[in-house]
Amino acid sequence: MGQRDVVCGGSEGRGSGGLAGKPLIVQHIVDLALGTGMRKITLAPLAIGVLTTALAAGPAGGQGMEAIPSDVESPRAIVLAAYAAIAREPGKNYDWDRFRTLFVEEALLIPNTEQTEGVFTPLSVEGFISWVDEFTDLSAATDRGFIEGEIHRIEERYGDIAHVFSTYEKHYWGDESVLGRGVNSFQTVRHNGRWWITAIIWDEPIGGEPIPDRYLP
Repeated sequence: MGQRDVVCGGSEGRGSGGLAGKPLIVQHIVDLALGTGMRKITLAPLAIGVLTTALAAGPAGGQGMEAIPSDVESPRAIVLAAYAAIAREPGKNYDWDRFRTLFVEEALLIPNTEQTEGVFTPLSVEGFISWVDEFTDLSAATDRGFIEGEIHRIEERYGDIAHVFSTYEKHYWGDESVLGRGVNSFQTVRHNGRWWITAIIWDEPIGGEPIPDRYLP
């Protein structure tokens, strides 16, 4: 998630307030990102379960803005809306307002460490936006825009929780040449008649193992 060629490090911001039980939520998601084998699989629904309980206790995020109803009607819809919000034409910014409406207030976005100079860096939604904006020069004559689009997905859903393993390709705007591929792990939850993203964790085959065939079209 994000433009690998122009993003490398950054800062994290936090809004006021938060969900009930935030330290436990954060620990479960960080454990998920750091774990291996069955630990990853078992903690994913646990993290979402904690977030479901927290959402029932307090308000959700979205920075006070209303989401487009069709963006949040299903796990598939909210994932595709996230990709659409970070697509931009040359000289135009990402649709950050739309992006914000997709997340709970205390959502985490965790880049692969190759994008953060080797430092494990969980980001808030605002932190992610600042991180990307810091390395995006919209006025540059060389700006070619950006598109990140889904090419394959595996979705697991039970009741009000869903996990989407979404494989993506990155391109410059209007250019079919592939800049890179990766996998986004979306954790989502349904609350108050709509879906929310609680976390995105991603990785790319940069200096690591290639994407397995089962995650490719």
